Amino acid sequence: MANAQKEEFKHFGMNLEFLLRRRHEWRAELQRILFQEGDIVELAEKAEKTAD
Repeated sequence: MANAQKEEFKHFGMNLEFLLRRRHEWRAELQRILFQEGDIVELAEKAEKTAD
């Protein structure tokens, strides 16, 4: 079961990367939120404000 879950995470990551390579606006938006220090909700709200 754990191995199947690990494989699903890999597939999710590959699918997300595929989309982000084709949707540059998505990539820019997520770069302002993901893998950043701090509260994810606050980062998302800040990214939302700067996107407008």
